[in-house]
Amino acid sequence: MDFNDTPEEAKFRKEAYDWLKDNAPCTELKSDWSDVLNLLDRAAVLFSFEQLGGAEACMDMAKEYAMGRYAFGRSIASFQAIKHKLADMFIAVELARSNCYYGAWALSTDAPELPTAAATARVSASQAYHECSKENIQTHGGMGFTWEFDCHLYYRRCRQLAANIGSQAVWKDKLISSLERANQI
Repeated sequence: MDFNDTPEEAKFRKEAYDWLKDNAPCTELKSDWSDVLNLLDRAAVLFSFEQLGGAEACMDMAKEYAMGRYAFGRSIASFQAIKHKLADMFIAVELARSNCYYGAWALSTDAPELPTAAATARVSASQAYHECSKENIQTHGGMGFTWEFDCHLYYRRCRQLAANIGSQAVWKDKLISSLERANQI
């Protein structure tokens, strides 16, 4: 494979490959896919925390802008429509936080509820990040789409994270099937 490396980069790549080959051996996956599913559940919890952080950053950015922006002689944070947007964002973030903590507990204790907890955390964090990034742009008004503010970067990151390790529909299906299995017991 040609990486168009300089000789120094090629040497570094070879040394890194040799080190990884000797110090990080791979093991075979089980034939029943359980290792891959377990890895996806663990990754979902970690991605959920990243989404939670992004949602909270969007909420804080919207709140700060609303408190500092004045229209018609008063802060736009005093308008009922903006208050409702911020309250909805707060509720979404807190729900996602609770579900992420549930996922972290299941991950740290190797609980059998990990598939349910991971799917719950993933779905709620994806929804919270999407809502907060969208409402952050709306709170900023026309300025939210410009390069003057970072609102659009959070929205892009939200869409990218929502597609990693399966779409929201995939995780909703995993959540439903996990809950159905738990209720059959």
